[in-house]
This record gives sequence, C-alpha cells and structure tokens, in this order.
Amino acid sequence: MNHNHVGQDQDQACRDHWHRRGFLGAGLIAVTAAGIIPTRAFAGHAEALALTCIDYRLVDDAVRFFNAKHLTNEYDQVSLAGASLAAVSDKFPSSNAAFWDQLDIAKTLHHIKKVVVLDHRDCGAFKVAFGDKFASERHAETAQHKHVMAQMKAVLKAKHPDLGAEFYLLALDGTAEQIVL
Repeated sequence: MNHNHVGQDQDQACRDHWHRRGFLGAGLIAVTAAGIIPTRAFAGHAEALALTCIDYRLVDDAVRFFNAKHLTNEYDQVSLAGASLAAVSDKFPSSNAAFWDQLDIAKTLHHIKKVVVLDHRDCGAFKVAFGDKFASERHAETAQHKHVMAQMKAVLKAKHPDLGAEFYLLALDGTAEQIVL
C-alpha cells in the first residue's frame, strides 16, 4: 500500500472540508492581516498599464526598464506589435481594439493610474505600417515614433482624461529615452 498516496488523499479531503466551511478564506485574511502575505497580493491595484512591442529581442530589456521605473509587480502588461502604433494605426484595427479593451479592463480591475508606452528602435511593425516611408535613420526614426506617440497621447487623453501617460523609445542596447512628455 502506498502510504504517501493515502496521506495526499487525506490532505486534499481536509483542504476540501475547510474550504467548504469558509475557514480557508478566513485563514487567508488572518495571515494577510498578520503581514505574512502582503496585502498587495489581494488588493487589486496596479500603478500602470505597460504597453510594449512583441519583439522577442527586447523582452528582458523591457522588464529591466519597468523595474528601474520602480514598477516591479506594479503594472499590467499588453504586448502588441508596434506598441504605440498598435493603439492608433489603421493598419492594425484588431490591435487597436485589443489595446483599448485591455486598458478598460486594467482600469476596472486594477485601478491603474497611468499608461507607460515603450516603443523600440528597428521595429518591424513600423516597417510594415510605413513601408517605404519607414524612417531608419536615427533622428527621423525618433520623429516617426514621436509622431505616433503624440497621436496615441491625444486619443488616450480624449478617452481617459483621468490617466497619466509616459512615452519612451527603447534602443536595441536596452537604453531608453522619454520622447513624448
């Protein structure tokens, strides 16, 4: 006879019993009140919604960026090709809808206070959207991102005047600069 298996079944039966009785929830409240589990784990609040591009090359850099902004575990994240472009370009209507839907959900569920947008250089979605008008030279590329971000900022202000916004451009070396204030 496998005693370990019997013990697991008894443990599960005990958990099921206490859960049905409501003691599990009361226990979590008591443990949280005692400071053993941070209240933040149950609070339902996040500081921001982060909008990033899907580009695999920059996932780790994006996490480091948000951590450096003191947003560790304080943001919801939406990743869509082109980041700011996804929110406003008529080239990506399903991405537009997805971003604004996710923003509404983040506000409702987590009471976010701002949106932090992190575009990046050498973005394939910008190449798709702008075609032969894609600006690959550094200053022109910055201006192109700034223009799209300014559009997004205007739409965001019209739809959600209560939210703050920050707009950054990430270089492929992981450094970022704020390009729309």
